[in-house]
Amino acid sequence: MAVTTHPHLQPNQISRLLRCQRTQRYFTGEAWSDAPDQARNYPNEMDAVRSCVENGLRDVELVLRAGFADIFCTPVR
Repeated sequence: MAVTTHPHLQPNQISRLLRCQRTQRYFTGEAWSDAPDQARNYPNEMDAVRSCVENGLRDVELVLRAGFADIFCTPVR
């Protein structure tokens, strides 16, 4: 699974990221990073949930991010 970065996003576009609730680090698709711009950007919520199951992720939350700000977070698994 390739890491999808999103420096090309416009400030009003929404990115969907997975973040560890305990460490606040973002899932890149293969590892964890402190930088949200290195996180994998999922095209939809179902792909994010599928990634949690396939990678055995626990205690993660789905983060909706617009530009440089988190606008919504909810536990996923």
